[in-house]
Amino acid sequence: MEVDIHDTFGAGFIGGMVTAILYGITTLQTYLYYVYYPRDTNGLKVLVVFIWVIDTLHVSLMCHALYYYLVTNFGNADNLGTGVWSLFASLALNLCMAVLVQIYFTFRISYLTRSNLRWWLTSFIMLFVVAHFAFGLVILMFIKKEFSALQQITLYAATPFAITAVLSDIFIAASLCILLHGNRSPIVETNALVNTLILYAINRCLLTSVVAVAEVIAFAISPGSLWFIAIDFVIGKLYANSLLASLNSRSALRGRNHTHNDSTNFRVNTINLTGLQSSSDSGGTQSKTTTSTVSARARVKPVPGGEIDPLEMGDSDRGEV
Repeated sequence: MEVDIHDTFGAGFIGGMVTAILYGITTLQTYLYYVYYPRDTNGLKVLVVFIWVIDTLHVSLMCHALYYYLVTNFGNADNLGTGVWSLFASLALNLCMAVLVQIYFTFRISYLTRSNLRWWLTSFIMLFVVAHFAFGLVILMFIKKEFSALQQITLYAATPFAITAVLSDIFIAASLCILLHGNRSPIVETNALVNTLILYAINRCLLTSVVAVAEVIAFAISPGSLWFIAIDFVIGKLYANSLLASLNSRSALRGRNHTHNDSTNFRVNTINLTGLQSSSDSGGTQSKTTTSTVSARARVKPVPGGEIDPLEMGDSDRGEV
């Protein structure tokens, strides 16, 4: 059997190199998270380390697969046309990473949603997340060991897999944007912060969605090549880094919500987004000489004596962003 080394393992090698770079970024972001956010809840810390462990296993399996094809079976055309176990296991780990990140953002949305809409919105998004996971399992269960036979699963598994993955990201981003937009207020600094968070949500959705679509297009056009696997090597790292970036960006956002006013010597140091529309008390806080209301649904904690305290952007258990 003749194998085009450029379109198969050349593509896999390129994807592996890009993946290794992104894994370094994931590791750095994980380290920075534990350095700068030691007060986060234990559940969030466990999630971060679990994502990093899965990512590390994925890189290990990817390296094993590339070594198997490029070193162990170098020049052995018979083995180059079949998939090795570590290659398919790496696909499963990427699926787990993507679904875990989507579930995390879905639960964040549930904390920000009003109680009368929370169940409906969360269930709607989770329906697509579960479908994404289910179609991924179908691909893994019926995947053919021979690369030449992979095109048989394109219509009944690969295409629905991509559609549900993209729709999950779109609905998560749209929900976050709508909830954050509802927290806009007359204060310029608060609006700037909300706009930044909205841009983060949109960018995360666009990046993962474009890559997911590119993977399926590559698979549909040329299932006999490994360009789709090269893209799949990368997509898991994008999900992991989107989660870590959303957590680590809290430090950068702290300095963007400063209020410079000579007549009022205070600083906004916490915006609790639980109070957007989800908490029972939707009324505004009364204005005093040392307090200010960011919006009718956002709680502001003043710092006595004008001390500067950074903006704390998040506790997932309380729905803070």
